[in-house]
Order: sequence, then C-alpha cells, then structure tokens
Amino acid sequence: MTMISREARCGVVALALLTTTLTACGGGGEASPWSTKTATTGSLDQLVTAAKAEGTLTVFTPIVQSEVEEWTAAFGKKYGIKVAIQRQSSSTLGTTFSTQVRAHKVEADVFQTSNRGQVQEFVDNGWFANYTPQTAAQYPADTTIPGHAYPLYETIGNIAWNTKTVPPEVQAKLEADPYEGMLDPALKGKIVLIDPGHGGSGMAYYANLVANHADKYGWPYLEKLAAQEPAINTSISTMAQQVSAGTYSVTIFGDDAVFGPLAAGGAPLRFSSISPMNSSLFYQEIPSDAPHPATARLFSEWSQSLEGQQAMSVATGGRSTMKGWQENRPFVAKLPWYRVPDEIWLDWQTDPRFAGDQLKSFVEKWNTTFHVAS
Repeated sequence: MTMISREARCGVVALALLTTTLTACGGGGEASPWSTKTATTGSLDQLVTAAKAEGTLTVFTPIVQSEVEEWTAAFGKKYGIKVAIQRQSSSTLGTTFSTQVRAHKVEADVFQTSNRGQVQEFVDNGWFANYTPQTAAQYPADTTIPGHAYPLYETIGNIAWNTKTVPPEVQAKLEADPYEGMLDPALKGKIVLIDPGHGGSGMAYYANLVANHADKYGWPYLEKLAAQEPAINTSISTMAQQVSAGTYSVTIFGDDAVFGPLAAGGAPLRFSSISPMNSSLFYQEIPSDAPHPATARLFSEWSQSLEGQQAMSVATGGRSTMKGWQENRPFVAKLPWYRVPDEIWLDWQTDPRFAGDQLKSFVEKWNTTFHVAS
C-alpha cells in the first residue's frame, strides 16, 4: 500500500519559461492560439499575455467556496484576472460537467474533484485536455494521472466531535480510540455519517475500516455503528455545521482540512484518528473545451507551483504533497493537540475492491447495513 510520509520533503521549484504541449482531445470549431484542441508551445510571458486578454477563469469545485475564493484571489490579484467559482458536491459537479460536455456548452476552465474514478472516466472519454504543468515531477508519481490530473492537496481523515455536547468521559474514549468511542450508548442518535454512495473522500472512511482494520472495525463493527441510529448526510459542509452547532455530536467525516480551521476559529470541536488512516486527494484538470484555455493553463501553472501550493494550504487547510512545501496551515499552529497519523492510506482510490462492480456491491452492502434505500 502507498503510505505518504508525514514529513514535508525539501526542495525548491521555480516557475521559469513555460514550454508545454497540449494534444487534441475534442471536436471542431475555431481554435484559440492557446486552445486545448491544438498543439502549441510558448513562453510563460506569452501565456500570461494570452490569459490577460481572456481575462476570466471559471473554477468548478467541491471545495468550500470561501476557501477557494481566498486561494484564487491571490492568482487574480497577481495577473489581473477575474475568477468565478461554481461550487457543488463532487457527484453533482460531475453530473453538471458531463451534461455540459454532451451539450457542447462547457463553462468550466478548470475542474476540481476528490473522485479519482470520476477523473479517470472523464479522461477516458476525452473530456480533459492532455496537459502537464511544469512542476509535475515535483508530485508523487502514483498520485497523478500523467498528462491530465495533478494533486491540489491532501486531506486526512478523523472522527470529529462537539466538546460541549459530548460528555467528558466519552470524549476520553474518542481520544483514545475514536471508532470504539462512537459505540458509547451516550452517542446513540447523535452521530451523523457520510453516505459512501456519493463517492469521493466519504467512501474512503469505510474502505479504510474494511481493508485495513477488518478484524476490529470491519462489517461487524459497522453493524454495531448502524445500531447507534446515526443520521446519514451527503454534504460535508452541512455535517461540519451540524456538529459545530451541536445538532449532532459526532461525525465519521472529520477531515482535518474541514474541521481544523473551524476548531482553530473557536468552534467547540476536537478530532482524532487511528493508523493507518484514510486520506484523500483533490485533483485539478483542464476541460478539453475550456472556454478560456490560456487562463486555464496559466492557473494550472500557478496552482501547481510552490507559490500556489503555499497559498492553497493557508486558504483551504489542505496539505500539499509537493516537494519543497513546508507545513504552513494556520490551524496546525493553533491546535497543539493535533497529530498527523503515522501511516496515511491513499490506495483506496485505485484499489479494485472499491471500483466498478465491486464498489457497487460495497455500497449496496453499506445501504443494507445502515437501512438506507438504494
């Protein structure tokens, strides 16, 4: 299995002259000099000039809107380009994008998601341009889809709880062993879970339990968790708000990039994990029919550069996997109790047990276990 080191690797990456090639991936129509449908090469200065002439970037993303706005503001300020954000859940965003592709009305200049399977499907369909940012080699090779998708950031799983609504003795259990702690009778009816049927990082939590902790936290454990009468949700943002407000006391979906900034900002939250613990990567791609292809390419260069990654981790709370990035997430400095697990598991994204028909069977079994209609 792939375990990503908890230590940031050292190195320096500079964005100098850009020489990139984009290969045809789509249909006809008059092409821009920087179109994703034609093979072109040019310098960074030429790309900046073309992007400024386009003047607009539209980002499709499942990431919290305010975080993406803060992050992309640095890009907009540097190049004088207006950035528009369309934020939806990963599954909804994929449906919106695929509908637009088929109707030849693509609005996205860049597409972001944590659903690697969906990315691969869209690559196979020819919906993403063949593009390699200059810093591609600075990312772990097994976390990319070469020529198409590169990591934006990593989030690490946790169990999160409200420190005001969870009794101190139960909090102690959650600190020591969060999954076992969730079975405490005091939490019955007060847990909110993510529906794995929507894919993406929510699926990772259950995959980790079944694949890496089957003896203790496999399907028999999930049956016990179902007996706790949890609520089921599909929105990460909604669950974070519900636990912060005390509507529910505990959630299985406690990604550090989501709950860390909330806790650092004063929300009554704490979170803990086991090892190995699932992590998720958010990816970024350029649609073959991006309406502003030069701007999309410039944003990819900037966002995958060390400058862009540093701005990203401050704004989103995500952890960069790029060589040379050093821990700078504000919430980490404000939460001295926060710990990154010794082992981080990312292989669920490519594990055949959680893809295709096997994934469908897995979700059906989960639905049966938690009494959720398919």
